[in-house]
Amino acid sequence: MDKLESIVVGIDFTPSSAVALRQARRMAEWNRARLHPVHIIDTLVVQDLQEVLTPYQRDIREALEADARAEWKKFAQPLDLGPGLPIDIRIDNRVHGILDAVRRHRADLLILGAFGMQAPNLGMGTLATAAVRRAPTKVLLVRDNQPGPFRTIVACVDFSPTSLRVLEAAGRIAVQDGAALHILHVYSPPWEQLHYRSPTLEADPGIASGYRGALERRLREFSIPALPDPAYLKPSFILHDHPSHGPGVVEYARHTAADLVVMGTRGRANLRDFFMGSTAERVLASAPCSILAIKPQDFEG
Repeated sequence: MDKLESIVVGIDFTPSSAVALRQARRMAEWNRARLHPVHIIDTLVVQDLQEVLTPYQRDIREALEADARAEWKKFAQPLDLGPGLPIDIRIDNRVHGILDAVRRHRADLLILGAFGMQAPNLGMGTLATAAVRRAPTKVLLVRDNQPGPFRTIVACVDFSPTSLRVLEAAGRIAVQDGAALHILHVYSPPWEQLHYRSPTLEADPGIASGYRGALERRLREFSIPALPDPAYLKPSFILHDHPSHGPGVVEYARHTAADLVVMGTRGRANLRDFFMGSTAERVLASAPCSILAIKPQDFEG
């Protein structure tokens, strides 16, 4: 992950967004980046209020924004963000408003709490998922229980060009936080997909060990040049045999008690995965930890 210059963090005044703000402050300090807290007041909420209030009370936009600024002062005070860090408050559709803030601030990282108004362990939420699908930059979704440094990081590699960006980003965070780095490739052996074709494991028991050895060498050769400091990081290279890539990533993250998964999104591969590959979709739906989603280099939101 190149040095960050501008970070947008979504704020909805929930405990989840407080954790996201703590991570945003940490990353802004590492990179000496500009930090832009953003709060979106949903347009539909404003319209609903205007419909039920009397004509003398209907012009409530300024009052809502003033209330949000007052709440921001109370919300930010315990986090010691420095003197007078302003918050960007807009009335808009929540997804459109966040994406517009990313573009206006030319952010190279968007940080959101994983749950917002949802209870824990219900997936990543509609706003978070939409941001990963459509934001033109990297997106970090922070779990409620992860305000501090990451200790175990899983970097997901599928040998695509985006995987190189995943490795660079995961390595940089691992160096900064002193985290253990697991470089993970989830695979399904070709003889299990083409089980009707020879040679089979029964015909040649050495097929599995030979295939796995070649795959591990490929993983090392692909990954090491992309890491910022491989000698310091001493990463673990993991091959995880699983019939489905997304559940395989989630299974491994749970097994290792990972607190950050770094993964690529596929971009415009086909109509079904127009914005995001199915692997990323499945990990977002059931990940047990924070996620950093890396876009392809030519991604356009």
